[in-house]
Parts: sequence; structure tokens; C-alpha cells
Amino acid sequence: MFFDYSDTDSSYRIGKVTIDKSFHTQSADENFYNYFCNDTLYSMTRTIHPDDLELFKETVNSLSDDEVKYSLIRMKRTSGEYKWMIVKMSVNIQMLARGRRYTDIIVKDALLLEKNTTGLENIIDRFRFLMSVQESIIFEYESHTGKFYIYSFDYNANTVFFNEDFDYFHFHVLSENMIAEASRDTFESFYESVKNGISRFRFELETGILTNGEQIQSQEFSGFTVTDGEGRKTVLGLISPKNTEEEAFSASNPAYEANLDPLTRLFNKKAITNYALSRIESGAVGSVTIVIIDVDNFKYINDTYGHLFGDEIICTAASVLKKETGSKGVAGRIGGDEFMLVLDNISDEMELRSILRAVRSNIEVLCAEKTDGLKVTCSMGTAAYPYDADSYQQLFMTADKALYIAKEKGKDRYVIYNKEKHGEINHQVNTISTGSSLGLSSAPGKASAVGNLISDYALSGKITLMEALEIIGKKFELDRIGIFAGDNLSCLYSWPESDEKNDALYILNERYSENFSDDNVFVIDNTDILEGRYSEAFSRLIRNGVNAAVQYVYREDGKIKGYMTYELLGHYKKWPQMDVNFMNVLSKIIFETIFKGENKHG
Repeated sequence: MFFDYSDTDSSYRIGKVTIDKSFHTQSADENFYNYFCNDTLYSMTRTIHPDDLELFKETVNSLSDDEVKYSLIRMKRTSGEYKWMIVKMSVNIQMLARGRRYTDIIVKDALLLEKNTTGLENIIDRFRFLMSVQESIIFEYESHTGKFYIYSFDYNANTVFFNEDFDYFHFHVLSENMIAEASRDTFESFYESVKNGISRFRFELETGILTNGEQIQSQEFSGFTVTDGEGRKTVLGLISPKNTEEEAFSASNPAYEANLDPLTRLFNKKAITNYALSRIESGAVGSVTIVIIDVDNFKYINDTYGHLFGDEIICTAASVLKKETGSKGVAGRIGGDEFMLVLDNISDEMELRSILRAVRSNIEVLCAEKTDGLKVTCSMGTAAYPYDADSYQQLFMTADKALYIAKEKGKDRYVIYNKEKHGEINHQVNTISTGSSLGLSSAPGKASAVGNLISDYALSGKITLMEALEIIGKKFELDRIGIFAGDNLSCLYSWPESDEKNDALYILNERYSENFSDDNVFVIDNTDILEGRYSEAFSRLIRNGVNAAVQYVYREDGKIKGYMTYELLGHYKKWPQMDVNFMNVLSKIIFETIFKGENKHG
């Protein structure tokens, strides 16, 4: 094999993570999640050796906007073993421009890095030799420096045709008549495509760029945009002689091209469906997992920002899927904003979650770089053969139903199908047999319960407040509910009843109270998100055993007069938006009743 990839940086490059100023993970690639697992889901500091923690924090905090720093620290992998790592740190410039200070960190195994240096040098030599026998000329544009290069390789040296600012290059070739008149508009399109970092492009130009204008030739400029390990965008491409007999694609395999989606270059729906069928029917692998992915609110994105921008979002999502799938399977586009992954022999749920987390977080971060204030998220549903289905058709329907659940719960999440948790799939009518024709039994029951509570507690007084809290707790599968009021926000009521006296003064902290939405709600899926950000709140909730909560504040004249919390102890939850909405309504009604003195039976 000409290139032995076992010697490339993939063997020592652990992965990349982006953290905020509180050292919380904002996004990471699948390799990073897989190597460090749950320790880095929230605060990255959990995986760093205690003796190296202050060095790490000081280095991150001292970074200037245009600086790159390195540290040698010990980090704990999934097995619990500490290993020496080289961490490369820089400020994420794209997010800084949007008012968010994030730090990009690339983690490499220090011992393996030295071992592989010689192998990398050999690969570079072989790469130079391979490129030296090509007729194509290479061009390269670095968006972070604005530099544009045109060069070719020979085995011992490079031939550089241009090395200048891209805007000046644009002016230079036009003013020196290096572009034929008939190709000037096309050259402008090429310039804009490179400048804007279009995912893929191809232009045919009549140009004398390589001969300093002395000889006009028909040439093809084709390229694509890549993001390096530091998150910086580079446009790479080739300048190739254009065959006058239109044989530019003669080397392409028509059968292969017919399997590709023309926009994303992923497998099209037919091809990836056939691939999944072949993997299942051949019996060549122990398990086949499919993941169905939707870009959330894509119609709104298309309608608001236009179809060209929508295409950019689709291409960005596709690039993430292709990268994070890697050698574990293939990715395909099965609809406008719908994708599917087919993964072989996923070892366990931890490995699957690592992939899904990387897909979810990196689509959001990379799309954020293309937008101004628009949050692009995705929803995913997964199922595995033979555990969840007996055939491809059943497998697809099960994963599709898991995607439906993810969307019903509020989008921006993944759902891994579990028979005990999600119920049986009726593959004839494509519903979940949980006693609900909608497939989600909880929603109608909760809506009815909320209506009855409003009637029986707030309107007619048939039940007491404590009885109402018990109904809420059981219906929403909560472990504890607390109601606080007064100058000290003392606990007035709790379910289950408790003699323990608590207060909730920590929510009056100005920084913490900013978390509450315009609807006065703060949703906490995992209390670990508070670590390093709100120390008092984090300590209080951890001390009380709270793992997830929906918090509500009652305000009068802009001041917090009451606080209500719905809590889970010992386990986490991605709160469905519908549940949050119900809790919001119930909290408001309960406080209106309490503060108006109408609670004569509580």
C-alpha cells in the first residue's frame, strides 16, 4: 500500500474539543468523546490530573485572541489511566466575532507523537513524489490570512506561480488581462466562491494565469473547502487543462456517480438503502445500526435565508456526518434535509453516543460559523439490527419512530430506541403500541391531568395544594417539588412532605437569574452544566442530590417573589418541551393562588 495510514496523525491525535470560559464542553469530535467518555460531557476539567489543573486553567485564561499556546498535561481516559498529552489551545475566532469566547483545544498523545514523526516524514516524501508526476497545478486560499497560492510540486522543490493577498491577486490578473473577456464573469464567480468558502465548486476559464498572460488556455478550476484541526478554513483545488473533446470525466465511474447525491456527494437514498439491505442480508456483520437525522426547522431556514444558504447548511451537515462516521460505516442523504447513517458492529451504547454527540454538537458549531445568531440543530433517531428489528424495513421504521420521539420531545436531541422505554413498534401501521394512537402516551394524559388540576385546585378548590403537588409529581414522574417564597425564599411547601428547612437564595444571584427565560423558566437537563459557572447553585443542588430540574420564578414588578422547582434525584433527563410548558402554566397558577390569598385549603 502506497500510503500506510497507520502511521499518520490519527494514531496520536486524540481529538478536538471546544470549551467555553467556564471550561465546559461546547462541541467535540467523536474520537474525543470516545476516548474520554462522560468525564468531558460537561466540564473538561474532570479529566485533567489535579496537579496539572491550575496550569491548564491559567493557560486557557491567558490566551490572547490571536495566540496559540501549548501545554503538557496528564489527562484521564475512559479506563481511568492518566496519560501525558500535548494540548494545543487557541481562541475560536468565528465564535469570538459573535460575542462568545470559546477555546479550541486539540489533544495529542505525547509519547505516540514522537514515535510517529519519522513515519509522517516518509509519507510527506511519498506525497511530494506522487504530486510531482501530476500535470495539475495546486491552488490554496487561507481564509484566516487572506493569502492565495498557486504552485506545483517536483520531487526536490516547489514551483510557486503566485503568493499574494487574494484581493490583490483578483485585481492583478484582471488588470494584466490574464483572463479572456468571455471568462471575466466566470472568474468573478470563482473569486466569490473561494472567498466565501463554498463547499465544492468547478469553473472553466479561458486564462493565461500560469503564463503571465502570454498564452490563453482553457483550464478547469475545481476545489473544495476544508476545516483543519484548529477550525481554520482553507480552500484547496486544482487547475487542470480542459480537454476540448469534453473528456474531463472520462475517468469517472458512471455507476459510482449514479450512487451519489449531487449536492453533498454522500450516497443517495437508493444507494444507502441498498447498502443497508446488503449488510443485513449478507450476515457479514454482527449488528447494523441505522441513524436517521433531520435538520431542525429547515423549512424556516430555506424560507428565511434562501435556498443557496440552505444548500450550504446541508453541505455542512453532510461534511460532519462523513467525518464522524469515518470507517464505522457510510452516510447518505435520503431527502431534502434528511440523512441516514449505516454503522457496522457498534460495540456498545457508549460508542454510539460518542458518534451522536459529535454529530449533534459539530453541526451546531460549524453552522454557527455561517450564520449570525441562527442556531442550527438536528434531531436523530436510531435502531439496531437484529436487536430492535428483524428486517431492514422494520429497522428503518423503528429508527424513524425514534426520530419522531426526538422531535416530539423538543428537537435538538437524539433518541436511541429502547423497547422497554419506548414500547413495541407496530410495523403494520408504524405506531408505538403504548396505549396511545399518537405513539406517545404521556402527552394526552398530561394535558388532561393539567386541565383537571386547574379545575379542581385553582377554580373549584376540590383538592388541596399538597394533593395537587402529588398529582403533578406522579404524572410527570418527578422525585421532588419545592415551593419557596418570602424575603429569604424559604420553603413553604414540598412534595413529598419534609421537615427539612431549606431556602433558595442562590437563585437571586444576578448571574444565575439571567438563565431564566422570558417565560421565567430555567431548564436543567443535567446539573453538571452549572459546575464552574455558578458555584453556589451547583453545590446546593449536588448536596440535595438533584441531577435535573425545571425551575420557575414568580415575579412582581420585576422582582423575584417566589420560586418553584421540579426535580429528579439520581438520574438525568432531557426535558420534553411539552412538559416544560405544562410546568410553566401550573407554576404560574399556583403562585397566583398563593399570593392572592385564595388558597384556603392548602
